[in-house]
Amino acid sequence: MKLEDIKKENIYTVPDKYFDQLPTRIQTRVYKKKPVFSLLFNWNLAYKIASPIAIALLLVIYFGVPRFSNSTLTAEEILAQVSSDDLVAYLQTTDITTDEIIEEIDFAIIDLDFDDQDPIMQEMQINEKDIDALMDEYGIEDDLL
Repeated sequence: MKLEDIKKENIYTVPDKYFDQLPTRIQTRVYKKKPVFSLLFNWNLAYKIASPIAIALLLVIYFGVPRFSNSTLTAEEILAQVSSDDLVAYLQTTDITTDEIIEEIDFAIIDLDFDDQDPIMQEMQINEKDIDALMDEYGIEDDLL
């Protein structure tokens, strides 16, 4: 068989309007952006992550932190909220001396009338003579009382 004896016939077929659509198909594939890994900071992703965290943090701060009222309490009102046992425990664990406590006491506002009918005086069983002796020993003047 010779090469000239073979029929020259095209055995391949092309779909209709294939070559009319080919340039647009090529351009869409060329211009299609492929995702590229970038080391640049992605602000959009940062906002998506940071927004829920910020909202959660604000909620925790708003509901979790105790609110302080604008009203000012006096020292007596603050001390009324603390039990005597807690005060004694605090004073025992600090370096405050009895002399420092006594220096801070304003004797002008304290009623120091030692009456024998007073329940404290009855429990202590101290008479007027003993009180005078203690006052002389510690140098407390009668005009302070």
